This record gives sequence, C-alpha cells and structure tokens, in this order.
Amino acid sequence: MRDYLARVSRHAMVKKIRDQGLDLLEVSRDERVLDAGCGPGDMAARFAALGAHVTALDSDPAMVEAAGEIPGVTAQRGDLATFDSPAAFDVVWAERVLQHVPDPDRVVGNLVRATAPGGRICLVDVDWSGLVVDGVDDELADRVLGVFRTLVPNPSMGRTLRRRLVRQGFRTVEVTAFLGVSTELADAAAVIPVLDERLIPAPGAWFSALRDADERGEFLMALPVYLVLGAA
Repeated sequence: MRDYLARVSRHAMVKKIRDQGLDLLEVSRDERVLDAGCGPGDMAARFAALGAHVTALDSDPAMVEAAGEIPGVTAQRGDLATFDSPAAFDVVWAERVLQHVPDPDRVVGNLVRATAPGGRICLVDVDWSGLVVDGVDDELADRVLGVFRTLVPNPSMGRTLRRRLVRQGFRTVEVTAFLGVSTELADAAAVIPVLDERLIPAPGAWFSALRDADERGEFLMALPVYLVLGAA
C-alpha cells in the first residue's frame, strides 16, 4: 500500500490537485493544521514546510510511523469516526479518505466540529462511478469496472462532497472539479487500482485487453476528482 501511495503522490494529476488546494487554503505560519487520514504524510510535510503546526491522523500504525518521522509533524493514530477535537484546528485537510469510511457524514461532521471559527476545511475525493476506459470491449469494461466499484464503500464520494458540507451548515463552499485523462496504461495504472493487476483481482482477459489497447495506441482513461473548500 505504501508503494501505491507513493506512486499516487508523484502523479501529475495528484500534484495539480494538491497545489490547487494549498493555493485556496492559504495556510499561514503557526496555523494549526489537521491532515485527516494522512497516509505516509506527504501533505502533512507540505503544511509543515509552510510553518504550520501539523497534526497527522491515521488509523494505520505504519502510516502514523511514517508521518511521525517528518520534521514539524505530530502523528497520531486515530479513528475519524470517533475523532473529537472541537475547534482545535484552523485548517482541516482530508484527501481520498471519505470514499473508504462506513459513515462519511459522521466523519465529515467530526471534521467540521474540529474546524475553529474562521477556519477552512478542504475535502478531496474521487468519483469512481465516472471512471471510463476506452480501447477495450465495452461489455468487458462495464463488467470489470462495475465489480471494482462495489469494492469501494462510497464510490461516488467526490461529487457528494459539496452537499455534505452544505448539510453541516456551510453557506459558502467552493468546488473545483478535475478530469484526469491518460492515454498511457502505465501512467493510468499508477493511480487507478483496477488497471494494475498487482492490486486488483480481475479476469486475465481484462489486463490483456488493456495491454493490447496500449500497444495499439488506443488506450484512454478518464476519472473525475473533486476538491471542495468550506469556510467556517
């Protein structure tokens, strides 16, 4: 998993989304920042480099250990479903986390309560229901992608982020949508698990079809990602 997350962090689309989020948040020195579901701490490191006081939270001990090695970052193990730190942070960041949790509204509520008056919260997530692949048989693609979406607890999370913040009382929520497009299988497989046979069990015919499409120069993948910013 850590290797996969490292590949994702290096991907141009992910870098673009994170850069946009940082620009919108305008994090200042000494602000208190929560990186919720921090993974190995890539974003926590960027916040710390800005002079913020960063808390990195994750349920995976290996990720907490990795984030804890970053200078200026305090890493903690915790469950976002039970997280309770009222008004403790000026900035809250949660990237590609809500698609995985059993009760996303509860988690969003906890993150909103953790945001101090005048603070900002930024949520980033994927809409796997919008993932398309071209260059392979449509029926095969529909079948494999349909099964893949059942493996994600909240596959359409990205497009729901705005309304979840609105329901929490935010009157101003800024939405930025990204469409990641790739015409090279290796590039796409670096961030899309269902295109990487090391990560997802799928029919051999699927991966053969992907490779054939790539060799013919016909492969295309597109995936929508949403970033929402709410001001408390």
